[in-house]
Amino acid sequence: MNASVVRLAVIGSRGAWGRLLGITAGVAVGVTLALLLGGAYQGLDARDERSSWMNASGEYVVGGDTRAGAVTADMASLGEDRVLLAPTTDRHDGARIVRLDLAAPITSSVTIPGIAHLPQPGQYYASPALIDRIAQLPADELGDRFGTLAGSISDSVLASPDSLVVVVGADASALIERSAAQIVTSFTDVAYRPSTNYQTVAIVGAIAVLFPVLLLVSIVTGLGASARRERFATLRLIGATPRTVAAIATLETAATSLVGALIGVVLAALLRPVAALVSVDDEVFFPSDLAVTPFTAAVVVALTVATSAVTAGWRIRRADIGPLGQTKQRQEKTPSPLRLLPLAGGLGILTAITVATLAELPVPHLGTLIIIGFTTTTVGLLMAGPYLTLFAGRIMARRSRTAAGVIAGNRIRRTPVATFRSVSGLVVAVFMVSVFAAAATTADVGAAPGDGPGRLPISTLIQYLDPTLDAVDFAPTEEVRARLAAISGVTHVTTIFTIDSGNGFDTSQLLMLADSANDLSLGPVPPAAVVSINSDALSGATAVFTPSAETTDVAALTPSIVLIGTDGSTAAIERARTALQTGAIAGTGWLPAGTRTDHADDRLQSMAASFATLAYLGIGVATLIAGLSLAIATISAMIDRRRMLALLRLHGMNLAGLRRIITLEAAAPLLAVMALSIGLGFLVAELILVGLTGGGRSVGWPDARYIGALTASAVLALTAVAAAVSRLGKNTDLAAIRYE
Repeated sequence: MNASVVRLAVIGSRGAWGRLLGITAGVAVGVTLALLLGGAYQGLDARDERSSWMNASGEYVVGGDTRAGAVTADMASLGEDRVLLAPTTDRHDGARIVRLDLAAPITSSVTIPGIAHLPQPGQYYASPALIDRIAQLPADELGDRFGTLAGSISDSVLASPDSLVVVVGADASALIERSAAQIVTSFTDVAYRPSTNYQTVAIVGAIAVLFPVLLLVSIVTGLGASARRERFATLRLIGATPRTVAAIATLETAATSLVGALIGVVLAALLRPVAALVSVDDEVFFPSDLAVTPFTAAVVVALTVATSAVTAGWRIRRADIGPLGQTKQRQEKTPSPLRLLPLAGGLGILTAITVATLAELPVPHLGTLIIIGFTTTTVGLLMAGPYLTLFAGRIMARRSRTAAGVIAGNRIRRTPVATFRSVSGLVVAVFMVSVFAAAATTADVGAAPGDGPGRLPISTLIQYLDPTLDAVDFAPTEEVRARLAAISGVTHVTTIFTIDSGNGFDTSQLLMLADSANDLSLGPVPPAAVVSINSDALSGATAVFTPSAETTDVAALTPSIVLIGTDGSTAAIERARTALQTGAIAGTGWLPAGTRTDHADDRLQSMAASFATLAYLGIGVATLIAGLSLAIATISAMIDRRRMLALLRLHGMNLAGLRRIITLEAAAPLLAVMALSIGLGFLVAELILVGLTGGGRSVGWPDARYIGALTASAVLALTAVAAAVSRLGKNTDLAAIRYE
């Protein structure tokens, strides 16, 4: 066939160029997001593996061990092939600091990745982010905790540019008594074992954002299908066979998809530094973490081009285009109730997992089954959509009292699949928004309550004392009290005692001197020398003081907790925390001082909390893509039906009536499936959380961000429809019916 004829049939007008550019742009966006998502998934594993040396462990050691080769307070007892390590989590202004206290001889053969030499007592190596933070603050707020800077920890062994990590040199005598102290022989052979739950949630999140991307690519490749059918009908009129026409459609889509996919690869590389700024688990990425291999990029490009091209060719063959004048759209096959089966199957898988988990039955390949159940449910929602849309069209056609409603309802009845396809992106986005928002609510469960009457202020530092030490070693003397009280911003220093029964400390009974209890101003204190305070007061419950029935002998009490009240300023809290770590009270390395907020945050470092930020990022991406898809699909559907719309204008319907038709055709499937999407999203989130946590976590009420996401979805839908109806005048002139 003449190449010029083919060229005119494919790109013979300005509108055809616009259609091809639209397909190219849509594919470019899809490939860009797909590559960034793939890179992010790989990056999560890469950064955890890179920083796995911090999880080095060995044999725990406690002071007094007399076995052969045991470590003593003498540094030489370690030898050259062992170090003494005591890991803790420090804090500054709410940020967590990974602190590794280390005792090692100068001649030690043990090495730490990313550090030139092991730090000696009084020295420390820190990550670049922590070095910058120390440099910007007064020494008594942070820097004094560690000693003298000996060097920087290399980025190559850090999870993120934001990582706050410090390796502090110490004497063996300072670490030997710590309950967390352990003998370590290597930091380089630490096995990285990724969390199954972590990986499952990452894959589910990637799938959730990828679905709207795939729908976008599918919608843009069908852009201007009616105009293309007219041109292909012209080819059929001059002798082209159906196979030839399908081949032309396939090559046309393959070429545009290839250009778009290659642009997407370039955009993904350019946007990598921006995407790396997304924080997951309170840390951003290195740009290199988001890089995919050339092979992966080639596979994504090949799959995108092949899928788009084959789909385009299949659609043309299925349309059975004949000579010019026989291209009017045919009625679709009526969707059957069988379309509900995949949705029921996906929910069945997730429900079965949940029931088995709650019954404490073993579930093999739990993560894989959850991913399969989630994917099947999402596909099932897409397959059930046309069936539900059909019902919405029937109801509209029967109940409507306006011409616009009747026309829109009957069009939906005739083409439920095409109608739902135009809003499918937004429907799936709302479903994903609900899943993400519901899952993120579990991160707020158990959060520390705020201040209030009778509650320990969140500005109070709580220092737990190491129970393995003798009381005389860490008892807060009057000198210590005076030193802490002299810190600017510190309001009081209070000691809480426990009773040593000979079998360990009884932490269920926390005792205080009555005068100290009165200083806290948390409520009425009974007239007794020693009073008891409820232990949950340290986690935010209302304090209740009762007379101690155990003893009034202060000498028999063991100091166990020190409360340092502050004025709430960051400077005061951090100065007090630094003073505690630099010798105000010996032996406090068991657990660094923290506020109620700090300790609650430690309890909430769960899978759901780590992914809350990523979840809402997914919400934004999915919603924006869905809004773009709806706009493109609505405009495309209007262009494809411009002959019918022009005939309606010819019969006297004004543009306002046509706008109502377009709006109703978009609103009906959205209203038919939207409520299902929201409810289904929360149900799926509940089933996944219960399955992954063994019933330990469940969803709560969504916050204002969820309402904002739904509002944004509604605004995008209205904007998309408004963009479509703004083109009505141009696409419904008499030229659209020149063949009638």
